[in-house]
Amino acid sequence: MLDSYQDLIDDLIGTPTALREGLDGWDGPVPPEAAAVIAELRDRDLAVLERLQTMLRQRDPVLRPLPGETRERAEATDPEAALAGFNGARGEVISLLMNLTLRDWERTAIDASGGKIALDEEVERHVEFDEEHVSRFRRVVGLG
Repeated sequence: MLDSYQDLIDDLIGTPTALREGLDGWDGPVPPEAAAVIAELRDRDLAVLERLQTMLRQRDPVLRPLPGETRERAEATDPEAALAGFNGARGEVISLLMNLTLRDWERTAIDASGGKIALDEEVERHVEFDEEHVSRFRRVVGLG
């Protein structure tokens, strides 16, 4: 069980490097869509961090919808500023996850659909969102 939690953390750790490599490998102005993908990842990390903290502080809290579950879109922004914000948010998420106990991973909440979700499932959903967005970013900058 502990290995599967570590795998989730490992999956999240590599994303900032992949984004940095994509930006460094681009000649000229970065496509606005690439910056938007980074901003979406940043916004999602900030929301997930808040949700995880809420799950740890409260018993079965009702969670607000995540960015991407609503019609909100991340604002186009400078890619370097978006990446800096993302790096900070991702560092906070990783730090929180690395300090969880086994019991913490089993904490639950009520998601936007009204269903119960465990903290490990929340993180797994976040990893899937992350992987999809990294793939999209790589296609935009010509790496995938």
